[in-house]
This record gives sequence, C-alpha cells and structure tokens, in this order.
Amino acid sequence: MSLSNVFLNALSNTLLGMGTVFVVLIIIIFVIMLMSKAVRSIEGKGKEKEAPAAPAPAPAQAAPVIEEEETDDLELVAVITAAVAASMGSSSTDGFVVRSIKRAKNRNW
Repeated sequence: MSLSNVFLNALSNTLLGMGTVFVVLIIIIFVIMLMSKAVRSIEGKGKEKEAPAAPAPAPAQAAPVIEEEETDDLELVAVITAAVAASMGSSSTDGFVVRSIKRAKNRNW
C-alpha cells in the first residue's frame, strides 16, 4: 500500500466516524423534542380535567424574628486563627489579628 492510499483510508474512516456521531446526535435531539412535546400535551390534558381552582389561601402571618444569641466566641476565634496559621505554613500566630467574624449569607460551599 502506498502512503496516499493509507491517508485516503484514514480520511474516509475519520469522515465516516464523525458523520455517524453527528447523525446519531441529531436523531437524539429529535427524540428529545418529541418526548418534550408529548409530556407537554399530557400535562395540558391533566390540567383541563382538574377541578376548578380553590380560592386563594389567607395570607400567612409573618414569622417571628428570632434574635441570635450573642456568646463569647474566643474559642472559635482561636480555632480559626490556628487554621489560618496552619494553612499559611507558619507555626506562630503572632502576626495575625482577627478583626471580625461575620456569618456568610450564602452557604453554598
């Protein structure tokens, strides 16, 4: 086999493989679209058969505000300071000053 035949075979294999992948992906897209339409039509029929909507519920009372208990957090400050010192690789906490600790509103770690 000559070098040109090898390249032509490689090119044809590549095109055939990529073409197959794209055709299958397009088929999957159409199947998902059809399933989406079927689910929407089933949900639409289910809503039509439901009983008339109940009257709106009375507005809920406001929840009482719970104040957080202020406690002495010196132990927490010491633990946080030690963790920061350990992460920075120093054994002494002489250069660290914790100015304030605030609770984060967003707890998505």
